[in-house]
Amino acid sequence: MPAAGAGRRQAHAHRALAYRLDQHQPITALVQMGSSWPLGEMLPMKRMQKTVAAVARRDATLLSAVSCYETNYPEFARQIVRRAIDWGHVDPNEIVVTGSCTEAISLCLCAVAKPGDTIAIESATYFVLLQLIEALGMKALEIPTHPKTGPSIDALELALSAGLVQAVLLIPNANNPLGCIMPEANKQRLAALVSKHNIPLIEDDVYGDLCFTPERPWPVKAYDTGGNVMLCSSFSKAVSPGARVGYVLAGRYAQEVAVLKMVSSGATSHFFQAVLADFLSGSAYETQVRKMRRALAQRIARMSDAICHAFPQQTTVSEPQGGFVVWVSLPEQVDALALHEQAIAQGVAFMPGQLFSASGKYSNYLRLNCGNAWSPRVEAAIATLGQLVHREADRPSVLRSAA
Repeated sequence: MPAAGAGRRQAHAHRALAYRLDQHQPITALVQMGSSWPLGEMLPMKRMQKTVAAVARRDATLLSAVSCYETNYPEFARQIVRRAIDWGHVDPNEIVVTGSCTEAISLCLCAVAKPGDTIAIESATYFVLLQLIEALGMKALEIPTHPKTGPSIDALELALSAGLVQAVLLIPNANNPLGCIMPEANKQRLAALVSKHNIPLIEDDVYGDLCFTPERPWPVKAYDTGGNVMLCSSFSKAVSPGARVGYVLAGRYAQEVAVLKMVSSGATSHFFQAVLADFLSGSAYETQVRKMRRALAQRIARMSDAICHAFPQQTTVSEPQGGFVVWVSLPEQVDALALHEQAIAQGVAFMPGQLFSASGKYSNYLRLNCGNAWSPRVEAAIATLGQLVHREADRPSVLRSAA
């Protein structure tokens, strides 16, 4: 783990870089393969428009009602409970509706840890989680993570046994950026481990419904018997990013999370909770996620083929089991940050690997969003990026040393 000062400097660099990424040119000038969002053409916008209109006609008071105290719209909470029936019983009292999955995770961190505490994370992990940890004055401990099976439970057990960690924050289903799914046996062991040490586990399950497995993988929350697991999710990836509705199944920390939500931002829009409740009540959501899984699997396969064709032979591409993104390992001499600057100048955006580590690892990695429909423009962008990688990989070592 980096020293506290070095860790803070690295985290500040993460945040500053993330804010300025892709600001060099107007967004329309870029082939956007950085942010992990689906394009609007993948989302059920027509169905959502009809649902919004129907809810507004049925109960117009939802458009004017404001509450800082009733965070949950009852019908939305019922739909969350109904959707969890496949893997277990959820107590409605542990549901706290939030403005996003990110807000849910932030509230959970505030509820279970304080400035100076250490949070165990995967390596690599979603850079916004690192930003949250840094912004709250906490530290990150990177747990070795296998690109197929996820974080090492043995390494995490050593950290917990040594008292190095006050909370754990993981993405067990379709990790971002690796795309891996933790095996069910590992999830069971993880749930038992945090229960044994009485350590909270914050579980980011935002991609759980977009896994490519025959059956939706269960969350670690399914194996939680002591209320230690806090499952965070939203419907932003598959239904509507603009609705800004997420939630947390907060276990034994529900009261603390609910109070923090109340005092920080009040209740999430009951109107949009009602809209999503309507959307979830029938078959529309299952139809939508099935369609997205097929489309995303195809787009990831096509993107991977294009990368293998355009990039140097030393390149490796992850084989994600869900989500939107691929994690690309470049030749060791390629610096992803320098490559990013060159790519932006050529109108291509991606996320450099250094963002996904608290200690600045993965300098020769990058993450690409595969949510775009395949097109000549995307194909040309991959070819351009491949040319830039070839140029960096072929640069003489003396020049690299001087740089």
